[in-house]
Amino acid sequence: MDWPDNPFWDYALALYRRPGVEAACLELQARHGLDVNLLLFCCWLASRGIAPDRATLEAIAAAAERWQEAFVRPLRAVRSRLKADLAQPRPGDVAARFPDLAAALRARVLAVEIDGERLEQLLLAELAADLAPGAVRGVALAGANLQRYRDFGPSDREALSTLLRAAFPDAAADEVAAALEGSGR
Repeated sequence: MDWPDNPFWDYALALYRRPGVEAACLELQARHGLDVNLLLFCCWLASRGIAPDRATLEAIAAAAERWQEAFVRPLRAVRSRLKADLAQPRPGDVAARFPDLAAALRARVLAVEIDGERLEQLLLAELAADLAPGAVRGVALAGANLQRYRDFGPSDREALSTLLRAAFPDAAADEVAAALEGSGR
């Protein structure tokens, strides 16, 4: 498949691969049922000096949620079920009889799930195209964007700190801590 250029995809992929980011994002996803793409999106917007208001971010999140609910989460559920069946196959089940084929199917479902995430990121980038930069780029703006996306609590502080430090490696520790004051008390 030929994918169009998408600066958000490139940014998100690079950020997600940094040490600790995947685990931090998945922890927040598991705790709150939130969309990892939107966590990364908040940071991407901040790196571009974009500070959407809460209503705009809620509208963007709602569009992404519709896609997640209809396509990405069902694919994730199938992939998770295959993983569980492969880890503890029941005698006579498909995963017990054909583990290599079931594992190959799981890999293909993962690839389709990632394509679904990538399509969502195309949507997010397109919805952001009309948002004008005007704020100071950086970790403080990322904290504010995250706060507008979701109300985070004290238990989220470490994961958010990991995300912000990875997204803005030049930010001083006190800048990251100040950015968390609004998004991860």
